[in-house]
Amino acid sequence: MNKLLTAVVASVFVLGSVSGYAADAVKKEELTKDQRADMRNRADKLAQERAHAPTQVKAQAAATPKAKVHKAKKAKKVTHHNKAKAQPKT
Repeated sequence: MNKLLTAVVASVFVLGSVSGYAADAVKKEELTKDQRADMRNRADKLAQERAHAPTQVKAQAAATPKAKVHKAKKAKKVTHHNKAKAQPKT
């Protein structure tokens, strides 16, 4: 019983410490001041270009063609019997 208790305590300790290391490893890389400044300048430049750009013309979508109506020909009745019925000879 004593060994079982020791094993449970050790496993809980190991799982707790592993999750702590995993949480530290997932952190995002932070941008440097130069990278942030470059991104800000690029965003400002793009915003100015959009402000000075002429208004975009909305492209009109062509009307979708209507589906063709399938007009099937009436099927001929096919029989495998002779038209003249065989009369039994008496």
